[in-house]
Amino acid sequence: MSLVKRMRILAAISLFAALGTSCSSGGGAGPVDPLPPPAERPAFDEARAFADLEAQVAFGPRVPGSQAHDDCLAFLTNRLQQAGAQVVTQEFTATTGLSGQQAYDFTNVAGLFAGDAEGEVLLLGAHWDSRAIADQDPDPARRTQPVPGANDGASGVAVLLEMARAFSVQAPPRPVIIAFFDAEDQGGNSDDLPDAGWIIGSRRMANHWPQELPRPAQMVLLDLVGGDNRPNPRLGTPGISDDIFRLPIELESLDNAPALVDEIWSIAERLGHTAFVRNGGRSITDDHIPFIEAGIPSVDIIEFHPPEWHTTDDTPEHCSPDSLNQVGETLLEFIYGD
Repeated sequence: MSLVKRMRILAAISLFAALGTSCSSGGGAGPVDPLPPPAERPAFDEARAFADLEAQVAFGPRVPGSQAHDDCLAFLTNRLQQAGAQVVTQEFTATTGLSGQQAYDFTNVAGLFAGDAEGEVLLLGAHWDSRAIADQDPDPARRTQPVPGANDGASGVAVLLEMARAFSVQAPPRPVIIAFFDAEDQGGNSDDLPDAGWIIGSRRMANHWPQELPRPAQMVLLDLVGGDNRPNPRLGTPGISDDIFRLPIELESLDNAPALVDEIWSIAERLGHTAFVRNGGRSITDDHIPFIEAGIPSVDIIEFHPPEWHTTDDTPEHCSPDSLNQVGETLLEFIYGD
């Protein structure tokens, strides 16, 4: 018997007991529905999440048209199915900011948890592709090579895969959709494509929402959430040390969903997760933007330009299990907390 079903049975027993007590009391205010039991927050396993980060990178760069891209798609779909999600895939064909006239096949993957629960639907998202060229590599000879995508891609996915496992242990108290967006990181300088060919998959999903899924009322995006604490020579944000992992508030998120931003950052502060800071943020084009434009309050949790961003050094040794934990634990408390 599933945990959700057991909870429903226990709730029904409590209700019948309350009704019986009311009937034998000789009148009065009548039966009172019992309060639902509080949901316990499942643990976030940072080691298991980091192993999922490594597994994605082990496929190779998840660039359009590659075997690694196909293998990772199967991996993500299988993991959501194992966690008990209702899995929906959204296939589409598109050119990108890097592909010129070449069109590629892409797939967004989504998993619905606790679809029959009450409450507003929450969408959690991350992109799963990795960039086809390392155009920010300090070595010019490597700038045509693909990016391994450990932090930029795999880190957000790894957090959400571990959260999916948590949902399989303790169903969330509201419907939650985990979505993995394809074709986020293939943008260029194209004037012929929206957003210069960036965020293609999320825009596809926001504009053509799958009919099998309930429409979300809130959206939280994870991007570049696995960084370690090495010095960043390319970052000089006022008020923020450049040698530690930091998650400032993204300004489009703050403008669009200030209450949601404050709630998430307040939870992180209460849990002692020092990566979440309230200064030094800026606006960025990312997968939350199409959902903002669709009228859905959306927040981007992102580190701005870590040193390995869009380079061939974006590998697991430059990522941290603790960073994944700070983000994952904060979101689990956001979902399961009072």
